[in-house]
Amino acid sequence: MAAPIEMKCPDCERVLKVPPAVFGKKIKCKHCGHAFVVHDPSARPAKGSAQPESGAKPSSPAPAAKNPFLDDDDDEGPAKIEVIKEDDSPRCPHCAQELDPPDAALCIHCGFNNITRAAAEVKKVWAPTFEDWFMHLLPGIIALAICITLIVVNVISLLNMREWLEGTFLEMDDKDAAGRKRYIVPPGFFIALIMVGSLVIFVPSIKFVYRRLIVGYMPPEKVKL
Repeated sequence: MAAPIEMKCPDCERVLKVPPAVFGKKIKCKHCGHAFVVHDPSARPAKGSAQPESGAKPSSPAPAAKNPFLDDDDDEGPAKIEVIKEDDSPRCPHCAQELDPPDAALCIHCGFNNITRAAAEVKKVWAPTFEDWFMHLLPGIIALAICITLIVVNVISLLNMREWLEGTFLEMDDKDAAGRKRYIVPPGFFIALIMVGSLVIFVPSIKFVYRRLIVGYMPPEKVKL
């Protein structure tokens, strides 16, 4: 029977003696109870695997073979490594966690892409503060206020332009068919002029509002160094 290999628990980092029979399976640390999948450390040679030179006689009888499922690396005495039984549910080939749903393209635990077979980039970022939110959304709020102001100005000019022109040099003595005063330059010209000028500002402003307050409302990430 193959000799057990020493490896550390990823949670408490205490050394466990793990037999090769449980490679690829999930076990529970006898010290802290943390469950993890045992990977085959084939890249490094197992400790204590050196063989005696040919022809050399052992100085003492070979000790009785130990149960590879017993770990006596501390003063508490032997303790059995508990193997957690797994079902046949599909698992992520990168982290060995269960896929949810079984046909998921991305692993929710490590972000591994099961279609492109590429691991997701992992980075640590700072959580955005109130100041980050405020400074990021403020330009969009200002642009939205400008859009609302332009709409109000156009509505007011549409309703009051004829009254604003009364008594000016543009006013004529005769009246139109509807009995209203006529002007050298009709009020509709000034209304159209204000609308065109407003559109020049309104269109890019409303696009910026959409990008900043709807599509990209999240502040930019600040990566931890």
